[in-house]
Amino acid sequence: MNTFYIDESGSMTKKYLNYYKNKFFVVCIIMPKNKKQLKRVYKRFVSCHIDDLRKLDKEQKMFYENGKFKELKGSSFSSKMKREFIHYFCQNHLFEIFYIVCDNREVQSHFYQNTSRAFNYLIKLSLEHFTKYQLIKSTENYLFIDERNVKTDTKATLEEYLNIEMVTGDRIQESFSVSYCQSERKELIQIADVFANIYFTNLISNNCFLNELNRLKQEKYIINEFIFPLK
Repeated sequence: MNTFYIDESGSMTKKYLNYYKNKFFVVCIIMPKNKKQLKRVYKRFVSCHIDDLRKLDKEQKMFYENGKFKELKGSSFSSKMKREFIHYFCQNHLFEIFYIVCDNREVQSHFYQNTSRAFNYLIKLSLEHFTKYQLIKSTENYLFIDERNVKTDTKATLEEYLNIEMVTGDRIQESFSVSYCQSERKELIQIADVFANIYFTNLISNNCFLNELNRLKQEKYIINEFIFPLK
């Protein structure tokens, strides 16, 4: 059984590509090896850094109005906190990371006319790629995605699409089940959010996390990066 927790950073857009934040769209897929232990690491991280996280939360994304902790948001982290996050989580190989990197500058203009359809297509292509190169096994697949990334009327589309294309079609996977979740209730989606933002920040900020990302590749945390459009 494969279990994936998915979140994104950046925008699927062809507009204002001279604005640095619009040049890339990044999806991070976290595949846990030990879900229970990874959740314990998450809770310890929040507990140990709660005061620093509160200071960083300038836009009130990580805490409720009453001051209670809500969730981790990579976009609210400082560079120092992102490096601390990497150090804290990447010690015992509790998970694997897969990235989807979309270069908005190279995407055809019509591709983003329907961003939900484009997102589903990217997920399908990447999972085909990971399966083809035996980076994930062919089995039952469970995807958990932050619901804020998807319109309500398209939530059933991805599961049906993956089962048609990769189960009854090419028959390279056994089955797919897709759930859309509130990220504050899914710790592992929050972990995907932070790693997505780290990679995205590296792309738009002159490789500021290149050393850290290279280390994660060498240590087999980052398993693969699927780049779109294909060269």
